Amino acid sequence: MMNGMHRIITKFPTAAASYLRQHNFPNILHGLQNRHNCSGAAASCADGRVAAHDHFDTLGVDRDFSVSSAELKTKYKNLMKELHPDKHASLSEAEKSRKSSLATDVTLAYSIIEDPLLRALHLLELWGVPIDETDKSLIDNNLLMEIMEIREEIADASTYAELKPLLEECHTKQTELYEQLADAFQNDKVDNARYLTAKLQYWNRIEEKIAEKISSWTR
Repeated sequence: MMNGMHRIITKFPTAAASYLRQHNFPNILHGLQNRHNCSGAAASCADGRVAAHDHFDTLGVDRDFSVSSAELKTKYKNLMKELHPDKHASLSEAEKSRKSSLATDVTLAYSIIEDPLLRALHLLELWGVPIDETDKSLIDNNLLMEIMEIREEIADASTYAELKPLLEECHTKQTELYEQLADAFQNDKVDNARYLTAKLQYWNRIEEKIAEKISSWTR
């Protein structure tokens, strides 16, 4: 494993990364929708709700869970080059502000779409079937018991050697879920996509717990 300790510590460099995974994702979209309402980027639904802003569209990529990291990175870099302040020095202050706002949108879109869990949650939002983190009905009791047992092992661990197999199991589960989610989204298996995304949330929390444990040893 690539210097596993370094990998998981650097994966969560700020509280924002943790927040995105631990809290209700629609709350994040609510903030985005408020920002875009005036510009018309968010569409109204028939029932009066505001439709989720499409971050795939912001980056100019297809709504595809299997979108490649290379394509995302290329799109992001190209867009940020076009929106760089040096390219718009002669514009009015209003236009400069608009370009700056677009750059913020692009950066946020990239941070969401490049993360498998956030990408899955966003796709469910766009499908109109978001999952509520407080809804435990999506997850079976066997998984909940397994997660509880792993949490106890993490809490009891005193060395990285004890955490390493748990981390490897977590990464294996995440990889399996990525493959299953790709199939679910590709074939419009809505209920399955919601279930698999809920499972991925739990395994991502396990990864975070391990990261927090290791971080506590490095303080």
